[in-house]
Formats: sequence, structure tokens, C-alpha cells
Amino acid sequence: MDDQANAISVGRDGAQLKKYTLAKQEVADALRATTRILETRGMADEVAQSQALLVKLAEDRFNLTVVGQFKRGKSSLMNAVIGRDLLPTGVLPLTSAITTLCYGPEEHVVLKRKGWGFDQEVPLSELPQYVTEEGNPGNEKGLLEARVVVPVPFLRRGLYFIDTPGVGSARTENTETTYAFLPEADAVIFVTSVEAPLSEAEQRFLWEVRRYAPKLFVVVNKIDVLASGDRERVLGYIAAGVAQALATNETRVLPFSARQGLAAKLSHDRAGIRASGLEAFEDTLAEFLAAEKERTFLLTIVDRARQLLSGDSTESEEVRARMASMRSRLLAGRALTGAGGRLTTGGVDPHLLEHAVAVKRPPARGAGDIRGRACPVCAAHAETLFTVLARWQHMLATEDAARRAFAAGRGFCSLHTWQFEQLASPQGISEGYAPLVDAVAAGLRHALAQAPGNAATRVEALLPTTETCPACRVLRKMEDEQLCDVLRQVSAEDAAPGHALSPALCLPHLRSALARGPSTETTAVLLREQVRRLEELSEDLRSYALKRQALRRGLLNRDEETAWRRALVVLAGERAVRGLRSPGEGEL
Repeated sequence: MDDQANAISVGRDGAQLKKYTLAKQEVADALRATTRILETRGMADEVAQSQALLVKLAEDRFNLTVVGQFKRGKSSLMNAVIGRDLLPTGVLPLTSAITTLCYGPEEHVVLKRKGWGFDQEVPLSELPQYVTEEGNPGNEKGLLEARVVVPVPFLRRGLYFIDTPGVGSARTENTETTYAFLPEADAVIFVTSVEAPLSEAEQRFLWEVRRYAPKLFVVVNKIDVLASGDRERVLGYIAAGVAQALATNETRVLPFSARQGLAAKLSHDRAGIRASGLEAFEDTLAEFLAAEKERTFLLTIVDRARQLLSGDSTESEEVRARMASMRSRLLAGRALTGAGGRLTTGGVDPHLLEHAVAVKRPPARGAGDIRGRACPVCAAHAETLFTVLARWQHMLATEDAARRAFAAGRGFCSLHTWQFEQLASPQGISEGYAPLVDAVAAGLRHALAQAPGNAATRVEALLPTTETCPACRVLRKMEDEQLCDVLRQVSAEDAAPGHALSPALCLPHLRSALARGPSTETTAVLLREQVRRLEELSEDLRSYALKRQALRRGLLNRDEETAWRRALVVLAGERAVRGLRSPGEGEL
């Protein structure tokens, strides 16, 4: 597996993600065209259905649902895949509510409760108070669903990882809740264990699951409790029972130890991950998510949209033909756009996987941290600029020597003049700028007394420049030190397997960093991470536009809401750093 990720990633390479995002956009365009045609015909019901399909496309929700008998280790399996001891586990049954893991940039839990007209948001630390028998006996708090929002890349693209209540426990409402949710499942992970190998009740339940699940995975948990000589015999027995229950031999049975897998992931033990069965399970899951999930989802949308269009109008036939072409390309595994390549793969190249779900982020390094969402050089620029301007505000208001030096140096450049104006008071500006105004007036009097042919040059000499501006001089030195620090830190980690993300430089500062001639390895790290960030940013931009089009602003997460500004910053740098100001700034 890839040394860049100590735990196994359930993901796809950036090219595959880009193809799917563009494919979604092409399907969305066809849906918009369908809606316009239906609107012109006055077909209100069909318009509503077309709009609902656009909403479904915008949500991009795929329910990967974990089911099984009570005490088979469903929550433990999910923790192992996520690489965090996140969901409560224990010998007592959990509540009769659904627990959903989904993506969001900030950790929190959203609770849906009986009789509540709005959702309740609580910290992640309070989750056991609602989903465990100890914290919520008999579900006295009326919990319907606990939606756990976490910034895990595995969940980023519409994947909802769902833990259902265990069936077969003393609480009949747990079984009822699970059965009621089965029609919502897009794919199911059925968990059994070696402690009670596929009982008759489990076989009946497995048959019910197969009726609803388009895709089914069967996992045999707790293999670590068996001696090696017994393992194959027990697995063979379970495989025969699964084949009998499903009337097919095509369903693969995957041996697994959730306990060992989670421990190995947390300790970055590659051999332990492999021995626990977690690697094989995640590889199988990765192949499905990469090769089948999106294609099936898009085919469903296209087929339903085609059914809405009828009649013989030229416009209608054009859209239907367009969707028929989409369908053929999806079935053939070809990309919907002209980007080339295939939407499906025969497997997942581990060297092209995204960062693993269990990769630990580096601890915060304080103000000098080069990791993060913002360009560290732009961030340091803003902090340094405030410090410089605040210091000059104080000196110009209190020190006569500082005012004389400021006047002799021709003051701030145009950009920093107006940024200083935002910070200083009218009185402070009056006191600090009077000597500078006097010096400029004296220079103009001198120009007036000289030959008029050289007047423009003499006036030019009175204007401040980035070379004379005291703020520009400090910022140039700061940026040079910051860029050297970025290159030094990245270079020091080039050879370290599994090193964390490189700095999120804006393109202007990336150019400046590369102009310093770093090593080939450091250059590759900077460029590779910039490509990854831009691809994620592109996805957030398209998701924002699609969700707004579908009138579902409530589905937007913070990454999507801020994507438009982050795109401008990464392409052009922060406004103030690049020498720009907002419209109206500096006007009298």
C-alpha cells in the first residue's frame, strides 16, 4: 500500500473524482433542459419531479448501511474503517435510532428527536449520552437519528456511513427500526461473527437484506478469537450458509477483526492492518466505490429524467437523444465528458488513492504553522502588516523624530496609505501627516522655481514607492523568511513516509517559492498538493452551484459556502497582499 498513508484509504485518485464531478454537471445540465421543456408545456407535476431529481443529484447521498444481529461488532467495524474510536461500543444494545457518519469540515453531532420541530446540535463528546443504553435508557430522549459530522475524506463525496440498531436483541424497536431503514440502503455491509456462525435468524435476515440492497458485502467479525486451525473451517461453514440464504455463490465472505484492525490503524501498524483483514475489506469496498457507486447513481437519474420527457418536439428529442448517449457511455464505462478515460476501473491503484481516512493530522504549530487551509505567507503578511501599521500609528502620534523620518521617506505607498487610514484616527493622521504634507509642498515650490521641462520628474521624486514605503520593506523581508521556512519544512519531510499535507500556498506565493530553486522532491510535493487542493476546490464550487440551483442551501457545508472566495485567493492571493483594495476604499 502507499507509504504516504499508513492506513488504507477507501478513495479514488483525483482524475476519477474529476470525471465524476464533470459527469454530474453534464447530467445536471440535461435536467435543467428537461425542466425548461416541461415548464413550457405547463406540466407542473413533471416539473416538480424533474426538480426533485436535481435535488437528488445535488445531495449526492449514498447510504452505505451496516446491519447485523445484536453484538456482532457493527460499530467496531465502522470505527476500524474510519480509523477512530468514534462510535460507542459495548455489551448493552444501543438505542433504537439510526447513527449516521457524514462529512463536514467541523466535528459535531446533529440530533433528530421525536416531537422536535428543529434539529439539535451537540458536541461530539456528548454522543454517548444519546446513543447508548447507559446515557439514554430505553431511548427516553426520543432520538430518531444521530448524524455525526466529521472531516473524514472517506465520507467527503456524499457517502453516508450508517450504523443501524442490532436486530434480535431484547428491544423489538431496534429490529423494527433496522427493517424500516432497509429500503433507504444503497449498499449494505452485513456483519456476522464467529461466536455464533450465521444462525437461522441471521440467514432469514440476510435474505430480507438482499431484497433491498443493490450491493451486499458479508463480513465475518471477531476472527481473532479463533485458533488458526479452526478459522478456515468456520469461514467455510459461514460461506455455505450465505450461499444457501442468497441462492448464489457470488457473494464473497470477508474475514475480519474489527478490534485488531482499529488498534493497528491507530498505531500505524501496516502488518497488523493486513493481518486483521481490514486491508482486504477496504480494498473490496474501494473497488466498489470507485467502479460502481457513481455509475449506478447517475444511471438512475438519467433513466428517470428520460421517462419525464414525451412528445415529438425537436427540443424534446434532442434532450432525450443526449440522455440516451449519456446512458450508453455510462453502461460502457466511458467518461461523460470529452476528458477521456473510463469512469470505471478494474481495481484501484494504491499509489493513486487519496489520503487514508486514518492519517493523523499534524498538531497545531501556532502562528508559524505552514499547514492549513489558508496560504501561510498571506496569513503572515496580514499579521505583519497590522503590526507595522499599528506601530507607525503610535509613533506618528507621539514621536516627532518618527514624523520627520516618515516625511523624509515620502510616507507609505498608495496601497498601505489607505490601509493605514482604516486603522488610524483622523486626529492621528492629522498629527502624523502634517510634516509629510509640508515636505511635499516644499518640493513642489522647488519644482515651481525650476525649469518647467523637468517638473514631471521632480513630482515623481516626491511620490512614495514600494522601495521607500516602510511597510513594504518589512513585508518583503517577512515574505522572504516565510518562503524559506516553508521550503525548509517541506524539504525536511520529503523523505518521511506518511508525511502530512504541504502548505496551501496561493499561486503567486507558490511561484515565488519555486523561483528559489528547491529540490526536485520538494517541488513535486508542492505541486502535487496544490493539484489535490485545486481538485477538491473545484468539486466544492460545482457542488455549491448545483445545490443552489436545486434550492437546497441547507445542504451546503462550510467548505462549499466559502469555496468561491477560496478559489479567488488560491488563484490570485489575498486582496491586500496583491496590492488591491475594495471598491470605494480611499475615496473622499
